[in-house]
Amino acid sequence: MEKLLAVLEKQQDTFAELIGATKQEQEAIVNKNMELLQESLQAKERLEKQLKELEEERISLTGDKDFLTLVQAAGDKAETLQALRRSLKESILELKHLQTTNTLLLQTELAYFNVLKDLLNADSAHYDAKGKLTKKSAEPNTVITHRA
Repeated sequence: MEKLLAVLEKQQDTFAELIGATKQEQEAIVNKNMELLQESLQAKERLEKQLKELEEERISLTGDKDFLTLVQAAGDKAETLQALRRSLKESILELKHLQTTNTLLLQTELAYFNVLKDLLNADSAHYDAKGKLTKKSAEPNTVITHRA
C-alpha cells in the first residue's frame, strides 16, 4: 500500500506541475510570447510522459482491483487514499478547464489572423498554385501578393 500511495503522491505532484505549465501556456498565448509558449509545451510533453509512466506503475500495483477494494485493504491508510483520489480528481478537472480555455484562446487568435489576412489581401492580386496572377486567391492562408 505504501508504494501505491507514493505513486499517487507523485502523480499529484506531476499534475500540479502540469497545471502550472498549462497556466504558463495560457499566459504565453495571451501575451503572444512564442518563446514562453514553446517552453511550456516542452514542459507539458515531459510531464505528460511522466504521468503516463506513473499511471502504468499504478496499474501494475493495483491490477484490476476497484477503488472500494483498495480502500478496504488500505486499513489505517484508507483516509489518505481517499484524500489523494479527491485531490487527483480536482486536479484533472482544473487541467481540463485550463486546456479548454487555451484551446478557445488559440481558436480566437487563428480567427483574428484569418480576418486580418482576408482584409490585407482583399483588393490585391495573388499568385495561385500555378503561378498565375489572379484577383482572388483560391488557396487558404495565401499571404504572398504581387507586392512581395
